[in-house]
Amino acid sequence: MNFLSADDLHRVLLGKGTLWLLLEVFARSAFLFLLIMSSMRLLGRRVASQYTLFELSVVVTLAGAVGVPLQATDRGLLPPLIIMAVVIGLQRAIALFSMRYGRVDRMVSGTVSIVVRDGELRLDELRKAVLSRERFFALLRSRGVQHLGQLGRVYLEPSGNISLVWADTPRHGLSIIPEIDERLRRSMQVTDSYCCASCGYAQPPSSNDQSECPQCHVNLWVLAAQEQGEDV
Repeated sequence: MNFLSADDLHRVLLGKGTLWLLLEVFARSAFLFLLIMSSMRLLGRRVASQYTLFELSVVVTLAGAVGVPLQATDRGLLPPLIIMAVVIGLQRAIALFSMRYGRVDRMVSGTVSIVVRDGELRLDELRKAVLSRERFFALLRSRGVQHLGQLGRVYLEPSGNISLVWADTPRHGLSIIPEIDERLRRSMQVTDSYCCASCGYAQPPSSNDQSECPQCHVNLWVLAAQEQGEDV
């Protein structure tokens, strides 16, 4: 049985480099790490909290700038310094313009959209945001929502987060409990109220018409749900 020789071990661990290469990689890593930390500090607290598409682009650019010189010792450290200086300068300039001109901020960061209004889902806004109903419902469940009738407004922020405005007077609405929990879904159903299975539009109690939904034009109605623990 052949074992790795000293030359083979050196080739596996260091390739064609030497031990001095490890020291250089260590120094480059420490320098670029401190450079990124300084850059993030200069970019401001907003970048460190929630990313918009613009701020995410800035971070990806910074990561790409340091990736090559971090691993390739034949690449100098001056190019990433120039890239970071340009990116930080652009970010600060755009931030100043955004503070002065609201249109610039909307162009760069995006706008707030209303995805739920009075317990009804606005499917067109979800399509614009390229956000599936299942993903959106998961976000709502993480905030303690059980059905759409509990909500007055839901805003989709430019960062991708959602902001909830609870309804002053909750009504029965479309359940967002996953189908895998059929027992809970059934316990939440009410027998005298229907809503659209697609957008949550509430059908008038006096109507027995099962035609298409006037909001999303889907002909699929389900029993509405009430909050678990709420009296029927």
